[in-house]
Amino acid sequence: MIQSMTGYATTTTDIVINENQKLSLSMQIKSLNSRYFEATCKIPYLLTSLDVAIQKILKQKLQRGHVYVTIKIQQDGLKQAVAPALSTIQSYVEAINRIKEEYNIEDKISLQTILQLPNVFQTEDELLQKTTETTILEEINKLVEELILMRLEEGTILQQDIHNQIKIIEQKLILIRTASNQTIQEKKEKLDSVITKLQAFSLDDLSMERSLLENQKTTLLSELDKIDIHEEIIRANAHVSSIIQWLGVNELTKGKKLDFILQELNREINTIASKCSDFTISTLVIDIKSEVEKCREQTQNIV
Repeated sequence: MIQSMTGYATTTTDIVINENQKLSLSMQIKSLNSRYFEATCKIPYLLTSLDVAIQKILKQKLQRGHVYVTIKIQQDGLKQAVAPALSTIQSYVEAINRIKEEYNIEDKISLQTILQLPNVFQTEDELLQKTTETTILEEINKLVEELILMRLEEGTILQQDIHNQIKIIEQKLILIRTASNQTIQEKKEKLDSVITKLQAFSLDDLSMERSLLENQKTTLLSELDKIDIHEEIIRANAHVSSIIQWLGVNELTKGKKLDFILQELNREINTIASKCSDFTISTLVIDIKSEVEKCREQTQNIV
């Protein structure tokens, strides 16, 4: 089971407050690639008390990725209570009394005068009840589950794609082993030929021909030692098997593990390239490195 880090889900829902009130909400969740878990919540002031609870749900269920949550109030059925801004009114009264004292004005302060002043009233939002908050969080949970379904669908595609690329790498490693064995065999045959020719010379022979053959023998022995990539091929195949195994493991978070194994596989391929100058092997190495890079791009999007 592989889950992608990208996905999107949206819904519009009516939250019943009581017989006469309801709250119509538009909710969206999208997730993008990220090395760790991140959450950005854009929610109305009325729902700010739910911010921590929403992030907890996201972290628990989505594990990795940058998750964006947007909640908008489409229709606000909550009543807003209007109340006098007493502190503001008190400031107005004190200021007016100072003016009256300063300039000996006898007029009284009337209610009509106060009502004409700005900001003498304030609205008080009705707080959400606990049951209403629970209902909203349940809707968030449902939306997250929809997002997960989309991430799983994309994850299935990623898994198949990576599996196909790994199988290509596996086949090319077989070709590299065959080409390596053939190259080693050719070098050994050349070495045997040189040794056979050297055996025709006496030990005290200091001729130019014998000296050239000795140098050729030394070079061939050195080349045979350098082009032995048996261990690198074994390790590369082990990494390939490990990747295929991890693709089938029933564990949610595996993107980082797969990326690490691919790095190790790439390291072995680089070693093979540095040890072998054979054209066929070099071409196969380039092909494998291309497939590994494709796999790494795909694993960047896996939870």
